[in-house]
Amino acid sequence: MARKIKNCRRGFSLLELLIVISIMSIMAYIGVKYIISAMEKSKVEEDLKKMYGLLQEARIKAFTQKEDFTFSLNVASKEACILDKNNNKVKCITLNKSDYSVNKTIRIDKRGTFTGATIDYTGTVSNLSYNCIKVSNLRVILGVDNGSGCKAKE
Repeated sequence: MARKIKNCRRGFSLLELLIVISIMSIMAYIGVKYIISAMEKSKVEEDLKKMYGLLQEARIKAFTQKEDFTFSLNVASKEACILDKNNNKVKCITLNKSDYSVNKTIRIDKRGTFTGATIDYTGTVSNLSYNCIKVSNLRVILGVDNGSGCKAKE
């Protein structure tokens, strides 16, 4: 025996559907904006890590092969390279961004010591875990530039 339910609405009204769709659209916009921001941040930090690794690799090569090398940053082609004494490319990495500056040429002598320099990120991505690489004679550190220079991340 089937019972009939009186005054029962079946489904949703158009207004209710529009409200739900607009709320979901707002939430999707916020989520996409956050994801894009996180991806940009990740690209910058990945570039800095790759340059840090390339500098460390150049140091090891210089020390073990008893040769001088130069670190070259070409922002136009988004490329960082280790060059030998004849300016031949020994190893290069491709960067995701081109918003970097280096204040002077970084040379690595055959003892594995550097000429001091700083590589800074100059773009607009904010809230980075680190945004610079400080190269002193004996150390290479990832750091944060707080306006007074690149300091090691604590």
